[in-house]
Amino acid sequence: MDEIYEMYKVNFPYISREEKTAREIIKNKDNKIKDNDNKDIYNKDNKIIEKRNKDNKLIGISLINQNTILLLVVEKEYRNRGIGSELLKESEDYIFNNGFDKIKLGVGFSYLMPGVPTSKKYAESVHENLDSNVNDIASNFFEKRGYVHSWGNCNCFDMKMNLSDFIKEDNSIGDTINDITYRWATINDLDEIIECADDACQYQDSKFSRYYKNKELYNEGYNQKVLVAVKNNKIAGTLIVSIETEGKGIGCVGCTCVRSNETHQKIATNMVRLGTKYLKDIGLIKANLSYTYSGLDKMYGDSGYEISTYYFMGVKNI
Repeated sequence: MDEIYEMYKVNFPYISREEKTAREIIKNKDNKIKDNDNKDIYNKDNKIIEKRNKDNKLIGISLINQNTILLLVVEKEYRNRGIGSELLKESEDYIFNNGFDKIKLGVGFSYLMPGVPTSKKYAESVHENLDSNVNDIASNFFEKRGYVHSWGNCNCFDMKMNLSDFIKEDNSIGDTINDITYRWATINDLDEIIECADDACQYQDSKFSRYYKNKELYNEGYNQKVLVAVKNNKIAGTLIVSIETEGKGIGCVGCTCVRSNETHQKIATNMVRLGTKYLKDIGLIKANLSYTYSGLDKMYGDSGYEISTYYFMGVKNI
């Protein structure tokens, strides 16, 4: 498992994922995850297909769970020798032989990355500043083998910023802006936070409320906090602010939710800006947000975030 994690980090240094989470996904140790209603559901073991050189060094890996390829990578010096094609063919055969007729790349019971990192975009975007390691070689590899981008004319991407570039807000968490108060949540807000998140995600396949149900978020001293926007004594927006969950000096904002009847008031923008200001104020160096989509590049970009990588959300019918 250590070999796989190290290969993942070396080949995808620009991917933002907490080490503990990534290792648990690779190991799939307890075979148990939460569904959208926070109930335990059980997941089948991962399948590992590996390639080693004559010295028994791991040089290629495909990590599969059910019909999802979570990770397929070949070490750089061994590429263009057919190893990746062999891994993919063996992976497809395994998935097909286990009764599936569709393969997904990236997101299954969880994800090491949302899809295949790429420099290619599938819709217009703004605030782009791609990592120098990102290119379209991997997405082209899969497209040539029958995979298609399942999100249509919609991009999936990560965004990053150097907090030294962030222009500080005049306001801070605890302030009221246009009759809306932005404050840290407590455990007493949990029911209303879940209601707000479910309302904001009512037209999406996956609801962010599953993340807000983690009660540790509301404990003093925990490295993640929930920022809420309160209008007329009712929670109108939520945001999770994370401190060094993805590395030393790195903060994150995400799971942005605004009630459907409270949109177009800059609630999301204000939460992101205030949350980002907090990360800078406590001395962090960088800020990330992951696995977001077209339309939100402008909103997050207004706070200084830039698209660092796109993802090819590949699927293939077999």
